[in-house]
Amino acid sequence: MKVVRSKRLDNVLKDPKAAEQLRAFLASASLTQPSDVEITTRDCKGNLVCYLPRLVRVAGAGA
Repeated sequence: MKVVRSKRLDNVLKDPKAAEQLRAFLASASLTQPSDVEITTRDCKGNLVCYLPRLVRVAGAGA
């Protein structure tokens, strides 16, 4: 598994509840089935944001 780092991910990891939602997604994630996990947190301006995480196949990765 490869993780793409970003400011959004850093923001999610700073929020304990959002980080727990991300862990729940990773524990149940599958390429073949969509996840119903939503990650809810606040952006740097304090606005509520919702992320719908998903796994994506990386080019060159084995099946």
